[in-house]
Formats: sequence, C-alpha cells, structure tokens
Amino acid sequence: MAKLGDFEFPEIGLVESIELGKKIAREFAGEVSRQGLARSLGMSERGGAFSARLGALRMWGVAGGRSRVRVTRDGLRAVTPLSAKESEDARVNLARNVALFTEMSKRLGDEPYAQDRFAVLLEELSGADRTEVARRLALIDRVFSEARPYLPNDGSVVPQDPIQQPSYEAASEQSSQFDLNPRESAPLSGSQPVETIVQPVDQTHNAPVGDRIELGLPDGKLSLPETLSNLDAALTVLWARRQLIAAIDAADGKATPQPPRDFSRQSPRR
Repeated sequence: MAKLGDFEFPEIGLVESIELGKKIAREFAGEVSRQGLARSLGMSERGGAFSARLGALRMWGVAGGRSRVRVTRDGLRAVTPLSAKESEDARVNLARNVALFTEMSKRLGDEPYAQDRFAVLLEELSGADRTEVARRLALIDRVFSEARPYLPNDGSVVPQDPIQQPSYEAASEQSSQFDLNPRESAPLSGSQPVETIVQPVDQTHNAPVGDRIELGLPDGKLSLPETLSNLDAALTVLWARRQLIAAIDAADGKATPQPPRDFSRQSPRR
C-alpha cells in the first residue's frame, strides 16, 4: 500500500484485488501462506509488485493476515456471489474500506471532475504538498475511478449496476428448465466456495401441471416444473449456497458440520 499525507491507499484496483481473492478461494480453499501466494503468482515474496497486491487485498478488505492470507467474509461474497445483488453489496462494503476514496467521493459527488479540482481536493484532504500529490495523481485517479461506482457521493444512494440479474422466478417464466453449470470451478469439498452459472436451456421433459419445485432464496425464488433434471438443478443451487455459507463460517472461525452421508461426493450431476 502507498501513503499520501495522512492517508493510505491501495496501488492495485478493486477489480484486480477481487480477482486475486478469487484465485485464493478457488486454488487454496480461501487461505494460503504469503510465500505460497507469491510463488503461485510468479513473484518475489519481498518484491514491490507482490507487496502492492498484498497491501491492496488488506486495504480493500478482500483478505487479511500476515504470514497467512485469508479471504474475508465480504471478500468471499465478492469472489463467489450467487446473484448480482450479492456481488454489488459486497463491492460496496469493500470500496468503503478506503477512507481517502470515501471522502473524495463524498466531496466530488456524482459529477465529472477536472484533474485540477481532483488534485486540490487531494491536497486538502491528505495534507500532502503539491509535489507529492502531482507524483501520485495519475495512480490515485485510476484506482479511485474504478471504485467510484460503489462509493457514497454527497449522501446519495450508491448508484446500482444497470445490468441486473433476473430473479429465478422471472427467468422461469421464459424457460421452465435451467442448466446450472459450474464450469468456472472444479468440484470442491469442505468449505471451499464455488461459482454457479445459471443459464436457460430448452425444456426436454414435461411435468404434470401443478407439480412444481418452489425454492425460496435470499435473492430470489426458484420455481420450476418438477422433473428429474430440474430437481438436479435445485440441488445444485442449494449445494452452491451451502459451500458459500460454509466458507463464510470458516472465515469467521466457526466449525463447519459435515454433510450427511458424505453428500459432497454425491453432488448433482448434469
């Protein structure tokens, strides 16, 4: 991490830090040694590039720890979201961990800004001299601009991403069957999180009218005709949710109960 006057700020953007958190979650079950992470990135543990990435993980709140790097609760929600809303909420929480950017966003509002105004605000907020601000201006502007959509501005509501994921119920009106394909992740067990991708596909099996699967989820409702394929789809959704909650509990130091009858080896297959 870098410092400007009275404030510290990350040298690596929020999106890149979340991607690094995703790597830790997928490849190392959410926790890895500092040395192991450096080696997996092909970097020197004592190098500036690695230190900048590690510092950004901590400042954004994606991961914490010293000798061992562990993905945080909000970090897990950002790297393995089950909905667009969950991803949005996690990024809002992470972005607000950088005090300098939060204060800058409140003062700038949601209007475009000129570089000279940005520089003056940085001087006033940080207490740094003009030369130091000029040296850091381009880097801070780049990292801040990326996080700006998730930051508060003039007390107004943080703007939402215009691309919203449709709810399960709305999607089921378009197609009565879903293909849940975790193609971005290998099969996992224990507390390692997974990423589930939901896509509509053509219905190949008919179900009797009135026989439907109704599943209420925190971010929507799954409503499908009761067929074997759709039952597998519902089980996949529930299994992905269990993996996420287990990973969050593990990050909080809570014990994770084992699935009954080793269900992890019997997860739904397409």
